[in-house]
Amino acid sequence: MKWILALILFKPFFTLACRPNEIHIREQWIDTYTKEDGTHVSAHLRSEYCREVKGHNYFQDSSSKEFRNFKGKFKNWNLSEKNLLNYELEKLPPWIKKYKIANFLRARTHEGNPSNPALTYPDSKTIILFDAFFKSPGKQSALLHEISHIAAWDIDPNELQDFFISNGWIYKRGESPKPPQRVIIPDSSHSPSEDFANSVEMYYTNPKRLKEFNPKSFLILEGIIKSKEKK
Repeated sequence: MKWILALILFKPFFTLACRPNEIHIREQWIDTYTKEDGTHVSAHLRSEYCREVKGHNYFQDSSSKEFRNFKGKFKNWNLSEKNLLNYELEKLPPWIKKYKIANFLRARTHEGNPSNPALTYPDSKTIILFDAFFKSPGKQSALLHEISHIAAWDIDPNELQDFFISNGWIYKRGESPKPPQRVIIPDSSHSPSEDFANSVEMYYTNPKRLKEFNPKSFLILEGIIKSKEKK
């Protein structure tokens, strides 16, 4: 089922779906080393796996990791930004709040798209927030959108595919998903994951417009969200 999710969402870099309280650790080569108790461990290839996030570890001022599609520099958080973000997080719907975020990183701007408020990396449950986020009146909408990228991996693949097909996505074996001819927001055509995040955001901010655009996909999405709200 997990590989089906990767195909449906078209996220080739993330093939293992982890639970809301876990982060994804990629496959990696481990060199020979000796444990503290003296046990010798030979070099080996460690398979990808999910590791529990035991607590929120917000507000990192820097990171040694390399992030796809991000080449900027990180900056330090200030207290007012932390307080503002915590305030906005508390207002999120309960089912969205259950997805633990391992790290919130802070950067000045997203190169190539200065108006972009944030970037999300579902595999490591990391969100990078830019200056544009703190200047925007739509902070709640932005958080709904970004965390929806993470929540998508916790949804039944069959329900998710029904939603995408009803939205006009075309799936053919061996091919990348083809976007609908009509999308409610232009960047919804970039990927099924982006389409899902846009739809969840609009479900809470402008449900009337979403329902009028595509009543069938609206009802499927509403069913998915209501089932999550009950858990």
